Amino acid sequence: MASLKDLIRQASDVRHQDDVEIPEWAPGVRFRVTGLPSGDWEDYHNKLSKMTKRDEASGVEMTIRSRKALIVAKALRDQETGELVFPDLTEGIAILSKRSAGIVGGLFVLVRHLSDEDRDFTQKVKAAEEDFGGGQN
Repeated sequence: MASLKDLIRQASDVRHQDDVEIPEWAPGVRFRVTGLPSGDWEDYHNKLSKMTKRDEASGVEMTIRSRKALIVAKALRDQETGELVFPDLTEGIAILSKRSAGIVGGLFVLVRHLSDEDRDFTQKVKAAEEDFGGGQN
């Protein structure tokens, strides 16, 4: 029997959605949008905010920067091959940053949903309990 560590390592828990159409970009083409693993979301949240200390008297100042193009570039795949549309993330971010904010924002919301980033811990526990029949031993 596999160890718990091996079971976790082998789990296929990152969801995806096929048949995503973006006719403004590629009429008739279907994309796969994948959720992202925990590490990518932590990196994203760490890059969202940049803390700078002005001086002892003024305290800490926080600046928020959006990185939606980064998340979408990491999640957008060719549905036929499964390959990333933007294997070069820097190029992908540059391209997506010049596309419709509504489309990129909508894809970001989908990636967030597929990654379970749009639910709080209580909702995640409830969903897990329903998936396993509501009973724990």
